[in-house]
Amino acid sequence: MGKRATYTAIILYILQCYTVADGKTLFGRDGTPFVLFFLSLSFPIWFLKSCKRPEKEPVSVTNKNWGFITGIAGIGILVPSLSKMFAEFPDPGSYSDVIPQLDFLFTRFRQGLQPYEALPQLGWHPYPVYMPMHWLPLGIGYALHIDIRWVGILLLAFASGLWGRYVWRSTLSTMVKILLSLLPGIALYGYMLFARMDISVSLETIIAAYYLVLATGLANRNIVLTTAGIILCLLSRYTMIFWLPLFAILLWMNKPLKTSIAVWASAAIAVILLYVVPFLTKDPQILTKGIAYHNHCAIAEWDLFDEKVGDFGTFAGGIYFAPYEWKLISGDAEHKVFVSRAIQATLMIGLVVWGLLYYRKNKERLSFYDMSLAGLYLTVLFFYMFSPLLYKYYYIVLLCLSAVLTGKIIVNNDNNKPGKNEISTP
Repeated sequence: MGKRATYTAIILYILQCYTVADGKTLFGRDGTPFVLFFLSLSFPIWFLKSCKRPEKEPVSVTNKNWGFITGIAGIGILVPSLSKMFAEFPDPGSYSDVIPQLDFLFTRFRQGLQPYEALPQLGWHPYPVYMPMHWLPLGIGYALHIDIRWVGILLLAFASGLWGRYVWRSTLSTMVKILLSLLPGIALYGYMLFARMDISVSLETIIAAYYLVLATGLANRNIVLTTAGIILCLLSRYTMIFWLPLFAILLWMNKPLKTSIAVWASAAIAVILLYVVPFLTKDPQILTKGIAYHNHCAIAEWDLFDEKVGDFGTFAGGIYFAPYEWKLISGDAEHKVFVSRAIQATLMIGLVVWGLLYYRKNKERLSFYDMSLAGLYLTVLFFYMFSPLLYKYYYIVLLCLSAVLTGKIIVNNDNNKPGKNEISTP
């Protein structure tokens, strides 16, 4: 079962990467969302079933630095191909307003100005909703005098290295460790093969790096790395707030109160110092303005969609359920988007309730870190699939989380072999 489980998990992961990047070619626009959703659901279901014991995992004597190097190499070997890909899209602003907005934010910040303003150079004057840790790292690119798109690759490589260190703690064979260390790179490579523009005109690799850090911290049951991941994710994409209640309650149930205080005090201090004081106090409406603009974009997308024409905007990719919601929800575009967001919010609350109930029933065999990891994955999956507006490049975050679940499934199956990691009796 060991080798078969390993091969099956990796094949499922590769299939998920393909479905995200080019699933419409194989499954069609209407079928791809369902294939992607149920394929993605298989990872947390299998992972939770593979969790047998909450005690510490067996640790290999192999030098973990090899894992860090291997993880970085999984991204590094793609650099020549990435250079060619970026050269194909020398002006990402011609295809998307994502990088112009991020660059605008950092440039104004560097000049000592309030970053959050509507972009005057673009005719539709987008109002940035991006959080500070999404655009502040652009300073690395300016300091190194490189294309700012490389910043996301550098951060993803570092996060992949941290993931590699975890993988190499396991007692798996060296070949399997190498394969698992390369999984984040496989996700990036899938985009390079089938969705080159999506990854070339965005900086979602930065967000993917942060979520990979958080997932690695949870997989490693390391509270320091987990806290760092929470801060990075919270200050870069507000999706994180839907998962926080689940983790906060599980942390409070399983760790001393001082641990919870340390985690949330650290997160609060980071948010205050990096967002509230420098930006929100100067304009308390920047968050609501950004969300309002994003909601306006969703309404415009839904208003322009014509089922008879079919292939339009984000609806054309077959990457989420919005076209079905558009068809099933009555009323104008604004009402449809409102109902869609209500459905999404209900699902987010439902996942927290389900996670707590599932953990309560299975806590004898399940670490709260593992439950939190599964909950994080499901939060991102449901948030994306039932979002009123979604772009394909967002999914690199989910694919990096899938890489961690794939690795954990294989590690768990190895640990659960008869005679391995037995519980000693007094």
